[in-house]
Amino acid sequence: MNAKFDEAKILTVTKPAYREALLKRLRENGDAPKKAFTGKNSLAKNPVYLDDTHTKQIPEKVKTVSIETVYTIRKEVSPDLKIDKIIDDKVRRVLEKRLEEFGGDAKKAFSNLDENPIWLNKDSGIAVKRVTISGVSSAEPLHDKKDKDGNAILDKNGNKQPVDFISTANNHHVAIYSDSDGNLQENVVSFLEAVRRANAGLPIIDKEYMQSEGWEFLFSMKRNEYFVFPNEETGFAPQEIDLMNPENYHLISPNLFRVQKLSTKNYVFNHHLETIAVTGDTLKNKKQLSKITYHFIQSLSYIRDIVKVRINHIGQIVYIGEY
Repeated sequence: MNAKFDEAKILTVTKPAYREALLKRLRENGDAPKKAFTGKNSLAKNPVYLDDTHTKQIPEKVKTVSIETVYTIRKEVSPDLKIDKIIDDKVRRVLEKRLEEFGGDAKKAFSNLDENPIWLNKDSGIAVKRVTISGVSSAEPLHDKKDKDGNAILDKNGNKQPVDFISTANNHHVAIYSDSDGNLQENVVSFLEAVRRANAGLPIIDKEYMQSEGWEFLFSMKRNEYFVFPNEETGFAPQEIDLMNPENYHLISPNLFRVQKLSTKNYVFNHHLETIAVTGDTLKNKKQLSKITYHFIQSLSYIRDIVKVRINHIGQIVYIGEY
């Protein structure tokens, strides 16, 4: 308890009895927190009692509660899932138990879930495949709640109720262009901007961006898309071989990488056989694995000769280039 305990602060105290007694003390002192709870009126010198017999008093430290908006997303159960962010306590305990059964090995615990399901209720056939997690720091609503007639549903204060939130902190894709001088340029597009373009009936990937300035669209990069990288050490050049020929897969495989993270001139690619996500520690402490298990790129020149490919469900390259 201190001079910051004005009426607004007192209303956040968790126990109703404490709130009422503290508000009474505040009122008795002209709604002046400094006068009510410091100096001679500090709780140590002048306790606030909860009963007429003065046997119960408010402690010098009280619990308060604050309300904040928490955005959630649905996520597949996979080895990189952060269990501590799962909203549902029961589901979180089930996944923690599963992880313990496999000695803490997330790759073994959360792979092949079709063959080895994680049961929430085995008798009812309910398995855990997707979970709701927290962690989105900022978001904006795309729509408002509406009734069956299309009219806005208002809350008790007469305000519209937003629904269908989208994170404003994440990027949807990066479009790569060649400018009039032949230099590579990028356009980082957020999820919010991508959704707004879709809602406006525009192509999500703007292939005509800066066209009037002589820019030419080359390709886009989104998370989980695949790219074949050239390899100077082995002399491998993806433009010089048939990428769709299975006989060349043994040459392609060491150089096939999947997009993991995208930001302005900062791209991280995982090798297609690597299941553990690249982290800051990986980049810092395992530089010897660079270009083997991951690519960390901070210059557009390093992606000039990469080739975008599409992979089907059994790992075959079925398309080359933008799709």
